[in-house]
Amino acid sequence: MSSGRFAFVLRRLLSLAPLLLGILLLAMLLLSLAPGDPARQVAGPRAPQSEVDAVATELGLDRPVWERYVRYVGQVLGGDLGTSFKTGQAVGGQVVEQLPITLSVAALGVLFALLVTVPLAVAAARRPDGLMDHLIRLLAVFGIGLPTFWVAIMAIRMVALPTGWFPVAGTGEGTGDFLRALVLPSSVVAVSILAPMVRSLRATMMELEDAEFVLAARTLGFGGLSLLRQFQLRNAVPSLITVTAAQAGYALFGTVVVEVAFGLPGLGQGLVVASSTQDFPLVQGYVIVFAVLVVLLYLVSDIVNAVVDPRVRITA
Repeated sequence: MSSGRFAFVLRRLLSLAPLLLGILLLAMLLLSLAPGDPARQVAGPRAPQSEVDAVATELGLDRPVWERYVRYVGQVLGGDLGTSFKTGQAVGGQVVEQLPITLSVAALGVLFALLVTVPLAVAAARRPDGLMDHLIRLLAVFGIGLPTFWVAIMAIRMVALPTGWFPVAGTGEGTGDFLRALVLPSSVVAVSILAPMVRSLRATMMELEDAEFVLAARTLGFGGLSLLRQFQLRNAVPSLITVTAAQAGYALFGTVVVEVAFGLPGLGQGLVVASSTQDFPLVQGYVIVFAVLVVLLYLVSDIVNAVVDPRVRITA
């Protein structure tokens, strides 16, 4: 990597600091903005006021916001996401336990979407305004309007139950069951992000149709699928990386719905349960993890584009 690209990566890493501090501020304020008295919830509805006051002091609720924020930032940077109100367990431990399931569903969903996006976009761009192009664009518009939860229910009713190939809920036992349990949830995630990816890649390839290097390739005898694959698709990769990162972030939040529908014990289902039981430290932990994952996705997208795209000029 050149010094200019290294400096670019370093600047992008440093630029994350204010954003991450803002995320921590919002997460901390969840406890203050939540309905009810968090100290009362921890102490119990029948606890005496003296015990409630002691819990409030322990949680730092009697301190100024800025002091609580500084304390919270130091706590999180030290790897401590707090303790669950309901279970008394460390939030970090629960997050680490559930994270692999969420990442697996989201990553496999993005992979499925990519495997479908590229051939569909190429087929649409091969003959613009042709029958195949119109059909694919129509399917993309239809796909955008499909509710994720409805798609998950249809997948269970029309695939999992009739065939018995995939579990309806849970992850089963063993690696084989776990992989089978990921197929349908990941497919639902893929459906939820597929349409924007196909439309974006097709549009980029169409914009490149009149680019100078494409016109030069035509004069050299390239045409049809060869021209699309070697010139338009290859030069559309940076755009595809960007839109994939954006949709991967959406896929992470989409796992909340998917995990609930398929009964997967990941971060999404954990967030729903923690919210319903008003377990605010756990909700804070989930919010921080989801937000940081999305930020990292965009960071990786920027870095990969800076490294692989020769058209990007980066100065130190």
